[in-house]
Amino acid sequence: MVEWESEKMAEVKKLDENSALDRQLTRLWKQARDVRGLFLEQAIFIENLIGDIISWHFCPDEDRRNLFFSLIINNPDFTFSSKIKVLRQLLKLCYPELDKKYPEVIKELEKVIKFRNKVAHRMLDSSEQFLAKKLTDRIQLVYFKDGQEKHEVVTVKDMQERLKACSRLVLTIVDIQKEVIQRVQVKDFK
Repeated sequence: MVEWESEKMAEVKKLDENSALDRQLTRLWKQARDVRGLFLEQAIFIENLIGDIISWHFCPDEDRRNLFFSLIINNPDFTFSSKIKVLRQLLKLCYPELDKKYPEVIKELEKVIKFRNKVAHRMLDSSEQFLAKKLTDRIQLVYFKDGQEKHEVVTVKDMQERLKACSRLVLTIVDIQKEVIQRVQVKDFK
């Protein structure tokens, strides 16, 4: 691992000496920002929608809901995965007709979180071998599994498909959100 890190440091030092490498790395980093950033933005939006659904269910009163969101939903220990688990249980226990109407929502959310974790936590491959390919339609992520260095390619086309799936998922979650809000508001007035 130390050898790999020293290779990366050597690449950074070359930036001053080699403007072609500088241009290649800058292009790669922009590509990575575009590929990863758009997906991460949608994942954050989805996570916040789920948090809003949970907070509305438990706190229809705005002041209490804001406090609940501040203390519970935004707590770093209450992870995206935890929010999905709570949503799953709420749908099953309190909104079974929504659970039946949207049977794939939890599975789709789990796909989002799995991919989000990949793009958020894996390092961008900026090795000379990858840069030499001069690819403009993909990035490659580096990770370690079972003591071995692994690579995963993420193409622009893959990302576009994932973004479309996220957009469809957002529409579903917004429908669930509206229904939950409507029901708790009606229940609160009784």
